Amino acid sequence: MCGIPGGIGFPERRCVMTTNRGRGARSVDFSEVRERVPLEWFFEAVLGATPKAMSGTIRFPVCPQCGPSSKHSVKVSCKDGKWKCHACPGKGDVVEAAAKHWGLSLKDAALRLVNADQEVMQSYEPPKARPALERDDSALHEVIAKLLAVSQPPTNAALAYFKGRGIGEAIVKEAVKRGLLVVLPHDPELCKKYLVDVAGRDALIASTLWREDAKAPAAAFRPLMFVSKEGKAAEFRIMRLTEPGEHKSLRYGGIHPWAWVNESQDRIMLTEGCLDLLASLAMGTKRSIIGLPGCENWRDDWFAKLKGRDVLTAFDADEAGLAATQKITPVLQKAGASKVDAYELPKDAKDINEQLILQGPHCKLDFFETQESTEPYRDATLSLPGCDQWISLQFGTLKGRHVKLTLGGPKTRNDAALERLVSTLKSGKATVSVANPR
Repeated sequence: MCGIPGGIGFPERRCVMTTNRGRGARSVDFSEVRERVPLEWFFEAVLGATPKAMSGTIRFPVCPQCGPSSKHSVKVSCKDGKWKCHACPGKGDVVEAAAKHWGLSLKDAALRLVNADQEVMQSYEPPKARPALERDDSALHEVIAKLLAVSQPPTNAALAYFKGRGIGEAIVKEAVKRGLLVVLPHDPELCKKYLVDVAGRDALIASTLWREDAKAPAAAFRPLMFVSKEGKAAEFRIMRLTEPGEHKSLRYGGIHPWAWVNESQDRIMLTEGCLDLLASLAMGTKRSIIGLPGCENWRDDWFAKLKGRDVLTAFDADEAGLAATQKITPVLQKAGASKVDAYELPKDAKDINEQLILQGPHCKLDFFETQESTEPYRDATLSLPGCDQWISLQFGTLKGRHVKLTLGGPKTRNDAALERLVSTLKSGKATVSVANPR
């Protein structure tokens, strides 16, 4: 009998498992199950998902592990009998997909798949992916360099978009000045003409920004261009609400980070994406920021210069973000970071930018990050509109520190709210005293 191999995926050798059920024994040949049951069939017939043909892969809007995505996303990619979810750590083959979806063991999931109607299997026609494009990195770098060279100040439409995301004009203009952001014409036809005039159609095709069989480059519909460090990759983002089945952003080039050198270079922040990078600046952080092109898209060598630095990770509050935080923390510690913390988002926010939108322009990432010195913290005063008008994030990191509350007169007192405030401060491991008690 062959045991179940550990981890994700099965070895290519033929593996047969014998299971005892009732009077007899049943055998499961995992290789045969994978051959007989197409992965795409499982997604279509069992999960009820509609396939979307992409370059070199088939995408689906539902994951066997974390469920359906929003109507704007096709988060699971399938290729060569394997699936991978880009919203959670889920991945594997058809047996693992079935096991996760049905909540069964691998052997029971395989047995259930074997019992599927074989006539249906034989008549099933898997969807075909578009041919994968061969990217010319030198052509892509040339296109990015040309667009950077003629970059213009942000348009009023772009400023309005970022304002709606809580990010002010000064930060947007500085991002353009630093070459982190290029704002293209927001009208698709004008953007198409601009891209051709600046870079040339042949270069756009060679860089894979424009498919030869397409009427226009996809970037023409995504006028916000976030440029990675050293201009080796770019992400083009829609500047409006997305439509059903639409990708809000498309990334071209290899895996490269965004970077923002800030007032403090001894304290570093890692964000998931460039929009969260800008949102963190709007929330007052003084840390220098590394924006990752996805919480799982990074290389260990990016962190080689973080020795002796205080690092704060700030990924999305989803399963993928939490898993990435656990995965990257020991890597940062091995790189020599003096301190590694994970930023905790409020319960109603899924990422940094959503927190900024929900809590408004007075939202602060960390109150003490706005101070001139950090270790040790100097005395700081925070004036609250009232003892019941605050959010816990205003208090930053108070562990081991003393907080003195100075209260107003009896008419402004709210004992229940004061009790909640004191409890919150103490839960942050601070000691608390109250001045002007009643």
